[in-house]
Amino acid sequence: MTFLFWPILLLFVLLSMLLTFLILSQEPKQSGLGDGLGGGGADFSTMGGTAGGLHRLTIVLGIIWGLTALALNVIPRA
Repeated sequence: MTFLFWPILLLFVLLSMLLTFLILSQEPKQSGLGDGLGGGGADFSTMGGTAGGLHRLTIVLGIIWGLTALALNVIPRA
């Protein structure tokens, strides 16, 4: 089972880079701390179009990233 460690590690590193890119490419939902404290009208409607797709993809890749992190802790290293 030790042969699985290195491919999963490679997948983990690739997912980390992809997640970093996806998170940085998304539009911010708020204008800063002022919106969080009631300074602006926050729109809590569902996202559509490309922003919604990026948001869902980020969530799915984040879950896969977490599962690969757990797998790396369980699988013995060669």
